[in-house]
Amino acid sequence: MTAGRPMIVTVVIPARNASATIGQQIRALSRQDGSDAFHVILVDNGSSDDTVVVAAAAAGTRFTMEVVREDRPGTNVARNAGIERAPDGLVLLCDADDEVSDSWVREMAAAWSAGMWLAGVVSYEELNSPSTMRQWSAPAVSSPPADARADWTFGCNCGFDRSMWVDVGGFDGRLSGVGGDETEMFGRAYLAGYRPKSVTDGLVAYRLRPGVGNMCRQRFRQGRNQVRVSRLPGGKAGEPLPGRWATWCAIARLAAVLPLYLGVRRYEWLGALFRHCGRLAGHYSRWPR
Repeated sequence: MTAGRPMIVTVVIPARNASATIGQQIRALSRQDGSDAFHVILVDNGSSDDTVVVAAAAAGTRFTMEVVREDRPGTNVARNAGIERAPDGLVLLCDADDEVSDSWVREMAAAWSAGMWLAGVVSYEELNSPSTMRQWSAPAVSSPPADARADWTFGCNCGFDRSMWVDVGGFDGRLSGVGGDETEMFGRAYLAGYRPKSVTDGLVAYRLRPGVGNMCRQRFRQGRNQVRVSRLPGGKAGEPLPGRWATWCAIARLAAVLPLYLGVRRYEWLGALFRHCGRLAGHYSRWPR
């Protein structure tokens, strides 16, 4: 690394029963070009399959790798366990079912500067069929919005100095597995004075779960999680979330325009409906107690 940047880069990968995909991600990390040496921490989040065996078999000599066992379930719990073991320096997060680009480590490390966290870009074309992309209304590549406060940092493609994670108190383990579970920590980071930096060349191929049912369930979880996050400190960084009445009105408007969405846009309509229903579920719940 050049002066002023972290001397140590650690990639943390939470994994639970990921034997079908983890080998592809590890091989992608083995292909990294032009980056200095880095370390990989694979967090085995209570897997009952051969996740660790497959990962070890796929690892080459490009990086060193250690396995951390964390039996308490939850993506955020696993992320925290891996980062806890990481040395001071730059921490990069990716997921066990995606695939980083060949220059991912180099581009992310080069973009880092003090007081920032890194928000990489995800591509949906490489690992998903055209049918799955239509079901999710997914673009070819994600793009950040103009509002820096908005939720656009992907937990599968981000980076930050470990000291920031310590400063803001880490990820909230209660949000694990509910859709957008990384959002709240970055909201706390924003309120603490840190700012996001988009890394357009830090690309990760993102794997969507095929099937309309999977899409609807995830949109529901995302909507519910938006309400949960809004009740936590990090949720104060974003725009106010519509309340119960506004959400009911949004569902009514969706019902009114249904005939316009019966064609190729029906998946977009379904996704919006389930996201609003998730918000309602969040509004009527007493979480967190």
